[in-house]
Amino acid sequence: MPILKFMQGERDALAQLEAVQRQRVTPLFEIRPPKPKRTKDRRKTLRMETLEELLARTGPHLAKAVPDGRAFIDGLHLAPAQTMASGEHPLAYFLAKARESGVALVPVTGPERDSEYQSTVSAAVAEDKRGVCVRVRKQELFGDNLDEALSSTLRKAGATRESADLVLDLGPVTPDDVSVFSKSLPGVIGGIDGLLAFRTLTVAAGAFPQSISRIELPTKVQRADWLLWRSLAGKAKPLVRVPTYGDYAIQGAQPPSPSAALHSGSPNIRYTANDHWLVVRGRALKRHGYEQYTALAGHVMEQECYAGRTFSWGDAYIFGCAGGAETPGSPGVWRKVGTNHHIVKVLKQLTSLHAP
Repeated sequence: MPILKFMQGERDALAQLEAVQRQRVTPLFEIRPPKPKRTKDRRKTLRMETLEELLARTGPHLAKAVPDGRAFIDGLHLAPAQTMASGEHPLAYFLAKARESGVALVPVTGPERDSEYQSTVSAAVAEDKRGVCVRVRKQELFGDNLDEALSSTLRKAGATRESADLVLDLGPVTPDDVSVFSKSLPGVIGGIDGLLAFRTLTVAAGAFPQSISRIELPTKVQRADWLLWRSLAGKAKPLVRVPTYGDYAIQGAQPPSPSAALHSGSPNIRYTANDHWLVVRGRALKRHGYEQYTALAGHVMEQECYAGRTFSWGDAYIFGCAGGAETPGSPGVWRKVGTNHHIVKVLKQLTSLHAP
């Protein structure tokens, strides 16, 4: 379960998966908050994009990203008071566009959501009859009333454990967290009332840094999310139920800051290896241009962790860019490249882990 921000690069990365790979991936999309946009007159102040602009072409985007599967949709990061110009809740709008495009979306809710959000989810559960996804975050997971929080959330959604998917989301994790959580989670998971009744169980976490602007590059960033889940999976006997793996792919667990889109930044490639990410970065795009991606792609190819041009669509693009057969691309293209490679890498690792 990759948790993605429904940005173009991430949607396109899913579209480039092979059909058999798509069947093994159920993405959880988060609707990102609106961000500031520049006006045509750059001397004027910035304006905030509207929800209509943010959610434009939702249906076609979904149909392309998950053409033959299902996905989860979460409005976690939307402010409670945000509605469309028509007064419609943005999650309801998103779900309506999905229905028009024939995409099977399951709404995500959680114990902390406001009443209007819960009502929107309840209406979708009643209309679509696909159940609900309950996302429990760290503060609730280790709280004193987890079972009551779960039961209350399900009642508000008009769902049962048998019609619900359960996601235990640890959010940002560091290498220091691996040992702590791998010891504490089995007991917490085993103590969840009616655990075996849920349709699916996923443990998700995100170890990629929220920002790479202050770390020395090139560098290796430890995949603490993967190491944690692998440790849990190795404890199959103490676990009542082995969870599905979830992560935030090649981005931080929190949404980017609203102003991030206004800065061109530096070109970078985020490449997933066995237990770490290789992160390489160039100099400021405005001064030194997109052509820097060609050299960065060549650097990735020279590393031992490079999986070869046939490993994934993303790896083929890296090969083509380094050799001049592909254009240098843009940050959005490289988010697509890195996310596509990451998902294929995780699928290969899970297959290897479960092989007899």
